[in-house]
Amino acid sequence: MNREFQLIDRLTKKLPPVSKRVLLGIGDDAAVLKPSSGKTLLTVDCLVEGIHFDFSFCEPEEIGAKAMAVNASDIVAMGGKPIAALISLGVSSAVSEETLERLYQGLADHSKTHSIDVVGGNITSSPERVMISISLLGECSLEPVSRSGAKPGDVVFLSGPVGEAAAGLFLLKTKGQEARTLFPKLTTHYLTPKIAVDFVNVLNRVNKVSSLIDISDGLSSELWHLAESSKVGFFIEEDKIPVSQELSEAAAKFRQNLRNWQFSGGEDYELLGTIAPSDWPLLKKEAEGHGFILSEIGRVVPLERGLKLQDRSGKEIPLEATGWNHLSFSERD
Repeated sequence: MNREFQLIDRLTKKLPPVSKRVLLGIGDDAAVLKPSSGKTLLTVDCLVEGIHFDFSFCEPEEIGAKAMAVNASDIVAMGGKPIAALISLGVSSAVSEETLERLYQGLADHSKTHSIDVVGGNITSSPERVMISISLLGECSLEPVSRSGAKPGDVVFLSGPVGEAAAGLFLLKTKGQEARTLFPKLTTHYLTPKIAVDFVNVLNRVNKVSSLIDISDGLSSELWHLAESSKVGFFIEEDKIPVSQELSEAAAKFRQNLRNWQFSGGEDYELLGTIAPSDWPLLKKEAEGHGFILSEIGRVVPLERGLKLQDRSGKEIPLEATGWNHLSFSERD
């Protein structure tokens, strides 16, 4: 057995056993799964060293878990449940096999927590940086929730605070590993984001959400994505956006603009959605019963009104799309 096959064998041994829906998993030219009884969802995302993660302040297990989490978030944002994954690694010679094993342990731990079967993948050489690409299969028992259903008058809601991941990244770059002790909530939010996988249970009970998206690129960018898809505008009230005490303290201590973290930071993976006002109380109540605290942050308005933010002083200002640019080809700031 050559070195590549030996490495693949060690990595795949980290993975949990697959479920009964997998008829043929790792070890053949393709995986074989039982057909889904609902709608099939498929997504892919890629994390690249130096752009999406940095080994100097991220542990390999955290990187692996996050790689799986960001893909799962896309499935959740469609109202689905992630079920099976294909993993591709691009590996530079500078990375040890021990690091790769730890990275795969993080992938395995997240997969086991959320009952995701890893059914195959690929490993290849990369000239400089580690790359992790995951294709994730999901299923949706009801109609998928797209970005295009928001209607004027709808309530705009968030599943949790935003800006914490951006703050966590800033703190890790500024204070290094010390940031984990000083601001554990913010750094954890960046390093190992918690994905609202169980929110599908809420959507199955309240099948009324008109549009949904996860916040990977920043709140302002995601609002613009919804606006463009649904052909609507938004009126957002800044003082209704939830802010944790740790986030406020970090912004004050390091003299950072809280609004920039909230609207431009990205990587929060909270859910941003819309729903008719008559259905909002039921959704909020059902979400609380499943452990989710939803916040109303504004309303959908007609397209001609554009996207506006009412700041904390009561002034109305245009809301620009200022989130993460995936094609900047430079280290993320």
